[in-house]
Amino acid sequence: MIPKQNIKPLPYFFLTLFLLLLSACFYPTIPKIDGEPEKAAEQTSTSASHEEGIKDIFQKKAPVFASPPQKEKEYEIGPEDVLEIQVWDHDDLTREIYVSREGVFSYPLIGTVRAGGLSIEQLEQEITNRLSGKYIIDPQVSVTVKGYKSKRVFVLGEVGGSEKGPGTYPLTGKTTLIEVLTLAGGLSKDAGSEVIVIRPKNIKENPVTLEQAGKEDRVIRINLRKLLEGDNSQNIYLEPNDTVFVSKAAYFFVYGEVKTPGRYNLEKGTTVLKAITTAGGATEKAAVNRTKVVREKEGRKTEINITMTDPIEPEDIVMVPESFF
Repeated sequence: MIPKQNIKPLPYFFLTLFLLLLSACFYPTIPKIDGEPEKAAEQTSTSASHEEGIKDIFQKKAPVFASPPQKEKEYEIGPEDVLEIQVWDHDDLTREIYVSREGVFSYPLIGTVRAGGLSIEQLEQEITNRLSGKYIIDPQVSVTVKGYKSKRVFVLGEVGGSEKGPGTYPLTGKTTLIEVLTLAGGLSKDAGSEVIVIRPKNIKENPVTLEQAGKEDRVIRINLRKLLEGDNSQNIYLEPNDTVFVSKAAYFFVYGEVKTPGRYNLEKGTTVLKAITTAGGATEKAAVNRTKVVREKEGRKTEINITMTDPIEPEDIVMVPESFF
């Protein structure tokens, strides 16, 4: 016969074990991602492959937005441009000239020529008129641009890749945002959807960051994803001295009972529900109503209660637990 004192503890033991198991079901273990961002990205890249990145969309759709080729004869000459001037059958008059900061240059026989503000076609006519009759009968003058230096924009941020990248790019005429980003080698794999164009009131020799922009400088925010989806109003024409900044993509994680757990780029306005949908939606075992978000605050990860309509913040971890009922 078993003594009574050995029987009493058993119900309490099983009750404690049941509560521990139940607690584990309600609060799934948070995947370790601290200190291993690259490894986490590698592990989730395949699961997030269904979400087309902004870089891939740009590569596919940017050619659709290409403007008609700019006619060189319509280009407006400016300071520091480099021009080549040729007069047919007069090789001694062939010159590569540099337009000064004042917009002028010196040319044989006719002296100082003011080129700033003229189109290539207008400059050809100006030189023709001044050579004609007095120096050459019926001169045939040709002007070509060897170096576009007077009008340029600065491109910063997540552009390029193995080729090109951030730097200074010329405006060879009316040039759109898409065209300049293409010149810079397209978008990098870490590019986000937001592009910020800073248009300074005064001429700047260097790029202007958002922090440096003054009250009189214009700041234009472009949603690149919307632009590539067909909103051509956002494909603005750039102006000389504009600074184009392509932001880095923010991201979030979704783990637990979703069909494709992993890391995803964070678009503005993403809610908890949209995050779960982005990860392929909840599985049949999911307890969606017990979804929680792990968010870093003051260097510590904190689990917070949320609703499906709450917005996601950068680097949030959305946890969808399993239901056993």
